[in-house]
Amino acid sequence: MEKITETSVKYKNELNLVPLKNFNAKQMDLFFALCARMKDKGLQKIRFSFEELKDLSDYKMTAIDAFVSDLEKLYKNMINLTYRTEDSKAIQYFVLFTGFKIDKSEHYVEISVNPDLEYVINGLTAEFSSFELSALTNLRSTYTKTLFRLLMQFKSTGYYVVKVEDFRDLLDIPKSYRMSNIDQTVLKPSLSELSNYFTDLEVAKIKAKKGNKVAKLQFTFSGIKTETKPKILMHNWLEGE
Repeated sequence: MEKITETSVKYKNELNLVPLKNFNAKQMDLFFALCARMKDKGLQKIRFSFEELKDLSDYKMTAIDAFVSDLEKLYKNMINLTYRTEDSKAIQYFVLFTGFKIDKSEHYVEISVNPDLEYVINGLTAEFSSFELSALTNLRSTYTKTLFRLLMQFKSTGYYVVKVEDFRDLLDIPKSYRMSNIDQTVLKPSLSELSNYFTDLEVAKIKAKKGNKVAKLQFTFSGIKTETKPKILMHNWLEGE
């Protein structure tokens, strides 16, 4: 089979605001492999062969039963992905995906996007992020993968500030974690690994105006490392890049 080369993921930055709750690292790789193939496809159903999806997501296990089981677990998490909109008149919730078929005999997956939200993944505007899927699959933890996506959204400025409570939600960090736990389990290992991709990557804690509680996290970096950039940004999707 010809090796899959379509590895740039492009999606509306609003997808970064949809927490991938309960996704493990393998499921996150599979999810963004799906996104990689679904971009610019409109509302049509997209079919993936098992081998294609394994190749895109760098999936190592070969047993079909295990792969089918992982796909089922993936969709159970995908159907819980909701998108919220609010204006002066109404609040609305949507699910991102409306169909997911696993054909065990023909070895393919078929998926369709909610028509009301196809623009989130498929629309073409200046608000899109792009990154190389292989970079995402090479990262080890779900925390690091999510932080990588968030930082890539701000690669033109090298500056990202987020409230601690929003950071917890976006990375699906347990509510029981104190700031010291976040330091040791999330920030320290993630920044260590992401320093291979971002130059001068640092995080600063911004205290609340009252008390000693950390209110925000400020991430800064001066650019994407030259030796890494070709792997991550093979295509310049953003206007002005």
